[in-house]
Amino acid sequence: MGVIRKFGCAFRGIAEAIRVENSFKFHFAAALAAISLGVFLRISADEWAVLFLVIALVLVAEMFNTVIELVVKMMTQERNKLARQLLDISAGAVLLSSIASVVVGVVIFGSRLYRLLFPG
Repeated sequence: MGVIRKFGCAFRGIAEAIRVENSFKFHFAAALAAISLGVFLRISADEWAVLFLVIALVLVAEMFNTVIELVVKMMTQERNKLARQLLDISAGAVLLSSIASVVVGVVIFGSRLYRLLFPG
């Protein structure tokens, strides 16, 4: 498979995640909002780097969570302790990455927004 086809598959996978997974849609919208806020507040290059890393962390965690959900559904429709553990752990990974991104957002945007809303 050529490199261009591999990129095509990857972009199709991202589009599929946006299309089918509501949580991914939410995280994707939050990422766009954070990027817009970064542009508006003119954050530094270092802050951009950290912001993009946490955005990628959350989106990748959400995509892996979706993959695990799909595999579990493909393998069984029965209630299963191991399946529940897989789903809970993958959801926990998304939660941890989301919490980290909120902390980073507060650190990067917090003081700027405070000064903007409460000048002087």
